[in-house]
Amino acid sequence: MRRFMAAGHVALLVMLLAMCVGSSGCFCFSKPLPPETLLVEPPPEPAPPPVEAPAPRPPRPIAPPEPMPEIPAPLPPTTVPPVVVARIEDLSQRYPGLFVYDRTRGMCRFSADITFDSGSAVVKPQARAALSKLAEILSSAEAKNQAMTIIGHTDTDPVKKADTIAGLRNLRKPADNQGLSEARAEAVADILKTGGVESARMLTQGKGQTDPIADNHTVPGKARNRRVEIFLKGIAPAAAAPMAPAATFTPGASELPTLPKASAKSGRSKAAAKGTPKSPEE
Repeated sequence: MRRFMAAGHVALLVMLLAMCVGSSGCFCFSKPLPPETLLVEPPPEPAPPPVEAPAPRPPRPIAPPEPMPEIPAPLPPTTVPPVVVARIEDLSQRYPGLFVYDRTRGMCRFSADITFDSGSAVVKPQARAALSKLAEILSSAEAKNQAMTIIGHTDTDPVKKADTIAGLRNLRKPADNQGLSEARAEAVADILKTGGVESARMLTQGKGQTDPIADNHTVPGKARNRRVEIFLKGIAPAAAAPMAPAATFTPGASELPTLPKASAKSGRSKAAAKGTPKSPEE
């Protein structure tokens, strides 16, 4: 029995050996793999060199701010000087009823009924004397910076008198209340000009019946609306004009040529031939 079991063990071992020899996957009789074919973990890749951060750029230089333009000092107020106000108010008291002065508005208001005849643009003698004295005040040194706006006003009664219509047409004015208000304003300006007030400081205007200050349906209201107003307003001082550069002299330069003198006779003859238009005020 033992022999039989031993023989069976031997036969089993032979069969196992046969199977191993016939199998390609058995390592019992297989040759060892070359060392280069062994699975070896690759060495870790070297870490990349640290990237240096770029150096910060220097800040751009900031341009200095442009200088602000200098703001000129405000001009002095263009009010009527107190000394001029006092003299005008004194004059109005010497001619009661003829005109009043409103210091809050800088205005002289003349009554047309006392200044002019009805429907006329001719100034009465008493009003002419008062306007001449007013011209002395306005042409004084204290009032040289005062400009004047002279405005004529009428009531709503239409112009009907033949003499008034003819006079307005001679002045090249419309024969209505608008033309009458313009003619009266210009008549006042002419007296002030004769008294020494420069024409460049005066502006005349007629408003006719368009700017009433009272009711035109009543006799007293119409009388108030017939008026001439003189508004005073200060003129801002003008900036000084830049001086022209002085002329230079070049040594050895020839003398300037002498310009031919204009003939006075020829100048007069040309002016007479051309003709100078005259304004209605002249």
